[in-house]
Amino acid sequence: MAKSPKTAKKNLIVEKKFRRNLLAISAVALFAKILIILNIQGFDWYEAGDGNLGKGLGELLDNNYAPPNAWYLADGDNYIRALQGLVTDGLFSKEGKLSYWPAGYPLLMWPIIQVFQGYFFLALSIIQSFLYAAASIWFVEEIRKTRIRRGSYGLALLLAFNPTLSLNTISVGYELPVVSMSLISVAALLHYFLNDRNGLLNREILISAVAFAIAVFMQPRLLIIAFVFFVLWALAKFKTKLIPAFLLLTVGLVSIAPTILTFRNYEAHGYAAISTNLGNTMRLGAGPDTSGGYSPQPVGIVECPDSKADVVEADRELVKCVIDWYLANPAKALVLFWNKARFFWSPWFGPEYNGTMARNPWLQNHPLKSTAQTADGFNFIFGGIGKFISWLWMLGGICLLLYGFIHLWRLGDLERLLALIAGLSFLLNLASAMLTVGDNRFRIPTMAMSLFLQSVGGLRIFSRGEVESHNYKTYISWPTLSRLMAKGLKP
Repeated sequence: MAKSPKTAKKNLIVEKKFRRNLLAISAVALFAKILIILNIQGFDWYEAGDGNLGKGLGELLDNNYAPPNAWYLADGDNYIRALQGLVTDGLFSKEGKLSYWPAGYPLLMWPIIQVFQGYFFLALSIIQSFLYAAASIWFVEEIRKTRIRRGSYGLALLLAFNPTLSLNTISVGYELPVVSMSLISVAALLHYFLNDRNGLLNREILISAVAFAIAVFMQPRLLIIAFVFFVLWALAKFKTKLIPAFLLLTVGLVSIAPTILTFRNYEAHGYAAISTNLGNTMRLGAGPDTSGGYSPQPVGIVECPDSKADVVEADRELVKCVIDWYLANPAKALVLFWNKARFFWSPWFGPEYNGTMARNPWLQNHPLKSTAQTADGFNFIFGGIGKFISWLWMLGGICLLLYGFIHLWRLGDLERLLALIAGLSFLLNLASAMLTVGDNRFRIPTMAMSLFLQSVGGLRIFSRGEVESHNYKTYISWPTLSRLMAKGLKP
């Protein structure tokens, strides 16, 4: 039965108000962050390091204090040193920070410093904050068109006001730009399916591939997540003969990013490698007496023979040495993998905290931090009660995530595809931490996806009755899988 013009007009007004309210959530959060950015004075709220950050960057950095209009995340000062090398010596600078860590994030900051000069940190914070707001708005807007649209408000609030995600857009670090790129990639996929797009060469596919390429440019370990993401997209939409072409286009575009990093290092140092820190990172998380996480004074790490090979070969030998140790010590390896998974999911504050997030703005301004300064407060927070609350937080978060995944899976179609993308992104990110070193900072790049699943789980638990809007169903055919299953069922 067709809707009357009056009913259609009323629904349109309601829909516009819905969208306006969702937009207002992100806009308010962005406005608040801009006020914070403008009021960061560059005071010494963390240990500033060796005081050499200002060399080569003129007056952009003070030797003893954090810069104005921004904070540093864990490796923020190292990225600034890498940027200093680019400013001083150009693209093929021999600065060690550009080869030990992936150079993608400093390379993306380089045009910003060229354009904005002394206002670099102000521009960086505002650009990252605007990027995150735009990515969140688009992602939530696409979720609004699905059967879980009633959870749009909660999701928008989580993305806009989650202190770790939102405040870290003001930090020098690759993590939040990567989150923004992941949200853009998933939003483009949703827009593609919701609008029933066809073919390989269209805007959504290109936007998603370019966004993932930028994310991989900053953190190459995300390449496998990108590959799985596009495989799921291909299986959900295309027949068998089109899948290779789709993957060649998308994964090919994403692969340009590590190719550029490898070329830069080859021209600068003469070796073909994206970065040279994998072996050392893996070594920190393995050994007879280590816990699997970072430690100010690492003990018990794997003893590997000194290599006389070049930097790249030495890194490969170190990786092989760590893998051999795991194979020779399977019982200890299982304990370490468990510890790393626990550290990966650990809270940002409290007795179970473990990671390199000491500069996390949320940790610095945590409401219980001042309480822990007194003896009674410290015993309360870091004693038995604090441990209980920390474990309740961890287990509760995991249960919400799993429940959200299960609910989306049961809905099927587009929501099932979303469940697979969000769940596998989280699991693959967790696996990379378990193979290297346990650190809750490693959770951030896929944190938007885990928050999405948790928001769905929370909506299902705390809402009364049905929460799905059945009028917004988007059918997903999985043509290749359906054909294979049909062949398998034939006698």
